[in-house]
Amino acid sequence: MIDPLQTVLIVAALVLALVTGVYVALDRSPDRVLVALLALLEAGLVVQAVVGIAQLIGGSDDPGITFVGYLLAVLVILPLGLLWSLGERSRGATSVLIVALLTVAFLVLRLVQIHAAA
Repeated sequence: MIDPLQTVLIVAALVLALVTGVYVALDRSPDRVLVALLALLEAGLVVQAVVGIAQLIGGSDDPGITFVGYLLAVLVILPLGLLWSLGERSRGATSVLIVALLTVAFLVLRLVQIHAAA
């Protein structure tokens, strides 16, 4: 795995959760700027997944099923949270996006731990 990328992904997810919290406080739905930042985060998550799966295929010692499960789960969480947030357009739905971002940060942290333990 690419350690600096994982650090950037965790920090970005936490910062975006904070920014989304401001949106909730102001009772605003996600706008194009926030969606673009979320897309950038998702692109980083895709890069992480591709690198992780390539390393696994290349003979890495990472625990296969658990590692791939986390890699795939982290890719799905953010788009689902964003779809929910954009579909309902309420303060509560935007709060779901905060939960999704915190979940992404946690899942990437778990990937770091799984990779380090292998």
